[in-house]
Amino acid sequence: MKVILLRDVKDQGKEGEVVNVSEGYARNFLFPQNLAVQATPEALQRRDEQTTRKAKQQKRALKDVGRLAEALDGRDVLIETRVNEQETLYAAVTAKTIADILRKEKFDVDASMIELNEPIKELGEREVTINLPHGFEASIRVSVVPKES
Repeated sequence: MKVILLRDVKDQGKEGEVVNVSEGYARNFLFPQNLAVQATPEALQRRDEQTTRKAKQQKRALKDVGRLAEALDGRDVLIETRVNEQETLYAAVTAKTIADILRKEKFDVDASMIELNEPIKELGEREVTINLPHGFEASIRVSVVPKES
């Protein structure tokens, strides 16, 4: 019996594949577990439509991430923070701090995307890499300056 797998099934195949299995295996295991449906012409057409829709969504997402990387690359981010008399920061600048500033500027960036080996603990400029989905990277310059009282 030919079935379309709805999820990955060990020793059978990956999601969306059409595989040949015994009728008993399909009726007693795959169908009750919602792991597969019978490969009727209608089901095959739905699968093809879903595959096309997913491909379009992935292409759109790839294009969006590419635009984001282009917009971020080379950008200067200014962080004003409180310092003491010796110009030591009261609080370290973390990836979350940088991500929050970028989000305020309408960039969809998460703290986990920002490659910062350790928090920034002193004034100055640093190059920071942002690892975006689909293998895109952007490099920004982070400037930490004292906050005017």
